[in-house]
Amino acid sequence: MAQVTISPDVLEWARERAGVPFETLSKRFKKYPFWLDGQGGPTFQQLETLASILQLPVGMFFLREPPEEKLPLPDFRRMADGVVQRPSTELIDTIHICQRRQRLYREHVAGSRADTLPFVGAVDVGDQPAVVAGHIRTVLKLEVGSRNEAATWEEFLRQFIALAREAGVLVMINGVVGNNTHRPLNPREFRGFAIADPFAPLVFINGADTKSGQIFTLAHELAHIWIGEDGVSNSAVDDLPEQLGPDSRVERFCNAVAAEVLVPMAQLSNMDLPWDVDQAKAMIARTFRVSTLVALRRMKDLGRLSYDDFQDAYDAELDFLKRKAKQKKSSGGDFYNTMGARVDPHFASAVISAALEGQMLMGDAFELLNIKNSTTFRQEARHLGVTS
Repeated sequence: MAQVTISPDVLEWARERAGVPFETLSKRFKKYPFWLDGQGGPTFQQLETLASILQLPVGMFFLREPPEEKLPLPDFRRMADGVVQRPSTELIDTIHICQRRQRLYREHVAGSRADTLPFVGAVDVGDQPAVVAGHIRTVLKLEVGSRNEAATWEEFLRQFIALAREAGVLVMINGVVGNNTHRPLNPREFRGFAIADPFAPLVFINGADTKSGQIFTLAHELAHIWIGEDGVSNSAVDDLPEQLGPDSRVERFCNAVAAEVLVPMAQLSNMDLPWDVDQAKAMIARTFRVSTLVALRRMKDLGRLSYDDFQDAYDAELDFLKRKAKQKKSSGGDFYNTMGARVDPHFASAVISAALEGQMLMGDAFELLNIKNSTTFRQEARHLGVTS
């Protein structure tokens, strides 16, 4: 059978990009090592299989050299030793999915002559984080006292997401690409991203992260919306300067706003905290429904911990949480079993309405909503109260 000539550099780039081990392809394609040496190439049928495994269009393999691939959004993720981490196909594909959703919903909202959302880009990085955080809580109607009604971090996360959605922010959450459980999202690579738009701002939260981590990410990405800055984040609460990217000012600001949104200093200052660090940490985490890492940061901001003591406590707590995560699998999967948890219901309603009215092909609606058949489509339509 006829063989297809492929540049060895492109072949290796495609493998590394997908994160597929050399041994895996060598077992699947016995002549794969020879292809890398420029000796022969795959048949077209083999190329189609290879393209499917490496999550690339067939046409990409006919390039003369590997393309320079960049994130579709500004990259605010942490850097390691000054080296930018190559974005995974999972991250890139997730951004593309959300960009398509955001564009479609923007057309829907703008076409209905809706007003723009005044909070998008309403503040600047030079503003006081406490003032910005207060504005976010006011717009979202996020009352600190109401958190006592949430028995768990998961319940508070649901409440937080619902309030953001009601304010007009599209909130998408997923731990995999689309509905492909074979393509998980890695929270170590990114925790979320934001697309700032006056009609249809969007926040994506990595559902593979812990619930407390997702709460902080939502607050962090909302700060991105408020300053009108698109970006992919790997937000953390410690703010180590050597671990932040070159434009750390934006991330530091968003982290500071997120911490103040979740644990307002005014309320924290009035708490009768025990002097024992562990007891105080637990009280803050329980009262405000935040992670113990956020609690430690706020103790530092309050002046209860020096920077060195904070860093020691933070590192110890991080190690403890990692060990705990290994011992116990997260029960968070149930939270994402329904489309309504993963896909913003306002967006879903718009897509379902467009499909029922014949303005969109059913196949396109299925793809946008990550559903596979008409039965699920009808169930979601009834759940959302959308009729033809």
